[in-house]
Amino acid sequence: MPDLRACAAQLNRDRHVVGYASGNFGKAIFLGSIDVTLLFLLTDIIGMPAAEVSLLMLIVFLGDLAFDIGAGMLASHADRHGIGYPRLIALCVLPCACAFGALYALPFLQAQGFFLIATLLLLLRGSYAVIDVPHNALLARVTVDSHARGRASGYRTLFSAAASVVVATVIAPSMNAAAGPAAPVRMAWLGLLAGMLFCATLLLAAWSSRAAGQPRGALPRQALASGWWPRHDRLFGAIAVVAVVTGFAIPMFGKTLLYLCTYVLHDAGFASRVLLTLALSGIAGATFWISLVPRHDKTTLLALSHGVAATGIILFACAGEHQALLLACAAVAGVGVAGVAMLPWGILADIVDFSEFRYRERSETAAFAAILVLLKAGGMAALATIGWTLGQLGYVPGAVQTPAVVLGLKALAFGVPVLGSCIAILVLLRLDIGHAMHARVRRVNGLRRMARQGQPM
Repeated sequence: MPDLRACAAQLNRDRHVVGYASGNFGKAIFLGSIDVTLLFLLTDIIGMPAAEVSLLMLIVFLGDLAFDIGAGMLASHADRHGIGYPRLIALCVLPCACAFGALYALPFLQAQGFFLIATLLLLLRGSYAVIDVPHNALLARVTVDSHARGRASGYRTLFSAAASVVVATVIAPSMNAAAGPAAPVRMAWLGLLAGMLFCATLLLAAWSSRAAGQPRGALPRQALASGWWPRHDRLFGAIAVVAVVTGFAIPMFGKTLLYLCTYVLHDAGFASRVLLTLALSGIAGATFWISLVPRHDKTTLLALSHGVAATGIILFACAGEHQALLLACAAVAGVGVAGVAMLPWGILADIVDFSEFRYRERSETAAFAAILVLLKAGGMAALATIGWTLGQLGYVPGAVQTPAVVLGLKALAFGVPVLGSCIAILVLLRLDIGHAMHARVRRVNGLRRMARQGQPM
């Protein structure tokens, strides 16, 4: 079995990268739980009015903007003073896990105050930002080759997809049993256990990243910590558009799934099966896209991923209430979404090298922080949009919904992601930064570093 031996050898060479990528399991538990259950938790379990939830999401949205910018500046400052990204990650995992656990203990504590929930969410998002920015920025350091970054992005997606299986099989079903007397205790335990998993995986990622090799030669100057946004150029502008689509448009399908299954398909339990299908097909999809990275540029594969995701969502919208057909369509969408989630990070790491080539400075923390601002702000804006739309259309929890609410849910779940994918494809088709060009740029950057260090070229 030469192929299996080759894969095992490759994984052994990439073991520190796999350790780094394991942090995505904990992060995906955090984000997946919030994406799938937060609105349902607030509106249908705690009982907050949809209008209040929309305002709450707006507050968190504004907080995310400040948190990710501040985290980028803090990570840059820490790196310039020898603290390093891994240590910064390790310092913040416990506060973030505690805030996450407290969020899912709200029904048990019978806490419904708007300001209490807002404070808890802001604490959670702030501590997570200080973890997320340096963890993502490490991708530009744990690997240097464009192909290797594609594999690293794939490992991250595999861990994220594995976490999505946990969300689909453990956390999402707890929403269906929320009316039972034991539900508050069960949800509190879920928050505690998920917080422990978050701590374990992020600490492993921080420890593994310490073994990463650094580029040879004298590094160019880092962008100043006060430079909280990278230089504006065509490459960063393109990946910023892709990030907006990835953060706001594509997740609309998953964020509205509980509502769709409850009020459109009239089977709340079906949401767990769709989420599980998306997660399992995501694992298969990540493996598929990883296998294509050596032969195709990441931008081409990302455009193809958007096409597959949009096709799956369109087919899901046309499948009616035939559950087997709906699951098959969800599997197609899951393969595409895996590539959509996986490939932009490797492209962004390459763009950092292109920025060094053009401007002779590295701004990896600013670049990753800026994209995270767009991604997470887009995600919270999507939640706020859903809450505002439901409130405006007259959504009533637990009741038979009006045709306007049903139509609004379908437009959000199907129309927004497909339109977003079309925009992303148009942008990516004009973005020519493939493996060969990146290799030339990296060689020039290396020669410049050796020249600054006074080494013979």
